[in-house]
Amino acid sequence: MNTTTSAQNASRPGTLRIFTARRIHTMDESLPLATAVGVIDDRIVAVGDMASMTPWREGRDVVVDERLKDKILLPGFIDNHVHPFLGGLMTPTEIIAPEAWRMEGGRIAPAANSPERYRELLAERLAARTDKTEWFISFGYQPSEHGRWTRAELDVLCPDRPVVLWHRSFHESYLNSVAIDKLGITEALVSGHPQIDFASGHFFETGNKVMMARLLPYLLRPDWYHRGLNITAGLMHQGGITTAGDMLFGSADPEFELTALAACIEQPQRPLRIVNILEARGFSNRAVGRKVMGPPDECPPFAEGLKSIEVMRTRGSRRVVFSKAIKLYADGAMFSQLMQMNPPGYIDGHHGEWLMAPPVLAKGVEVFWDAGYQIHVHVNGDAGMDSVLAALASAQERKPRFDHRFMMHHVGFHTNAQSLRMAALGAHASVNPYFIHALADGYAKLGLGQERADQIVRAGSLARNGLRVSLHSDFMMAPMEPLMLAWCAATRTTKSGRKVAPAERLTLEQALRGITIDAAFGLNMDHEIGSIVAGKKADFTILEDDPFDLGVERLKDVRVAGTVFEGEVHLLPAPLASTLANDAESVPAGLPFQMPARAPSHTSLRARRGRYRPAPNSCCGPDGDPCVFLRQLSGWMQEPGFLHSTEPPRRH
Repeated sequence: MNTTTSAQNASRPGTLRIFTARRIHTMDESLPLATAVGVIDDRIVAVGDMASMTPWREGRDVVVDERLKDKILLPGFIDNHVHPFLGGLMTPTEIIAPEAWRMEGGRIAPAANSPERYRELLAERLAARTDKTEWFISFGYQPSEHGRWTRAELDVLCPDRPVVLWHRSFHESYLNSVAIDKLGITEALVSGHPQIDFASGHFFETGNKVMMARLLPYLLRPDWYHRGLNITAGLMHQGGITTAGDMLFGSADPEFELTALAACIEQPQRPLRIVNILEARGFSNRAVGRKVMGPPDECPPFAEGLKSIEVMRTRGSRRVVFSKAIKLYADGAMFSQLMQMNPPGYIDGHHGEWLMAPPVLAKGVEVFWDAGYQIHVHVNGDAGMDSVLAALASAQERKPRFDHRFMMHHVGFHTNAQSLRMAALGAHASVNPYFIHALADGYAKLGLGQERADQIVRAGSLARNGLRVSLHSDFMMAPMEPLMLAWCAATRTTKSGRKVAPAERLTLEQALRGITIDAAFGLNMDHEIGSIVAGKKADFTILEDDPFDLGVERLKDVRVAGTVFEGEVHLLPAPLASTLANDAESVPAGLPFQMPARAPSHTSLRARRGRYRPAPNSCCGPDGDPCVFLRQLSGWMQEPGFLHSTEPPRRH
């Protein structure tokens, strides 16, 4: 036996590397605590203490790595619902948003929560960009927080460079004159378009499509898009994430997406694994040459999509993995209150929208259920949940399956009765606990009322009924900071500092399971990742602080020091806590909540009645939900000539 004590990773294949730590929380009930873990190549071979490693050391080269001896190890964090495509588009922009935002390199972009602060930060970022021939694109503008910034104001501030202010919702943008000219958009071209205010430089909903048709080729250039993917991967590393689920792969262009992932993720020094969940509607439409997304009550050819998906699944690699799983949709977005709600409905009487009408959803479930696929469904309201449960119940009655891991995603509002039914049908949930922090205060005043608003994301009910509950960011809906998400689920603290529906809190253990072993379960990968157990991948998150010492109230303050990915150590330059750490920003409890601005009433389709209310093509609502935005964008991109359109836009 040749034993060395070394900090270097390089060693011969088959060498036993023993990582020592102050404490190792394995998230495995059989052996919850350890101080040493043995690794050969990319696999864990032993967990315990130095004495328990003795049998593995005989006859082997051994490296004892003490770099982490003062750190805390947990299984590599998992965010099982993100959108790398959106990160590729948006993270290279100058982010000036109402909330603080983690940026590349670990720096924090401060919150701009007043018109004065927004103007100050906008001027500062503009001054830092000295090349005035380059686009200046900023994401996060919200008029209710930041004041009026239309074409006129931007022309005064920036008369000689192209500027785009992208709304926080993703669905709107404001351009100055130089930007409009550079895109070749003329008043004659857009005259009469109901969702373009040419004079103010405001492009919204399908009007934003006109702008994006000309700007998107710039954003999809490798110089921009690959940089965005690299920033997104860096943000994952800063959050301690070693595995992320792309919950909408193929929504835009699977060949483009896969090529970019290969270029940016499949790299030796990238400590990250992407698990692709394929977007069933997009693959199904493309399989028969259908170039448009279609309305919610138009059923895609799912059987043809299944064939296409089977072929795509053969193209995985070490870091880019294809799961035998697909993504479907039920109702609209939580941020825009377009989720489908059962009585008493919304306070103001408006109705939610379907992304897939219930019969379409049921057909999609039938086809992929019968083919043995894991099914993930975007669902937000309790009426939406009824439609998903009905589809699952029908599938179970027709063809019973065990351990199918049917996953409900987001789960904005549902009832205790639905938790019981989910459990009876064998479903589980991946929830976005950031909804609690971001929305509960406002929705208590407008939309839902305090009782239901305080009970959004009933994670406690799900856990009590035996469901595996995992936590996700739906990036860019929330930061990719799993410990912050765990804090949201465990404390249920709103922006105003209220603690809401304490019975729905997760315990510290449950919250940490939600970003480790239960998140792995949601991706059907708990046999490979999610706990520190012999035989699994050697993926660990390295922490400076012990979350079990700090407790639930300080989960957001726990500092991430780096990760170990498949046995290789990747430390951050400095430990990082979440964007909500310490002096977490809040809004006064009495501040009136403002709903996102709706499109003008003469363009809205809300007045139309029918059995199934579609998310209208002319006004899908400023939801800010990446699942909905990318669904809309994918439909646009499949239209002939969208990316290189020079023709006048179709009228809506």
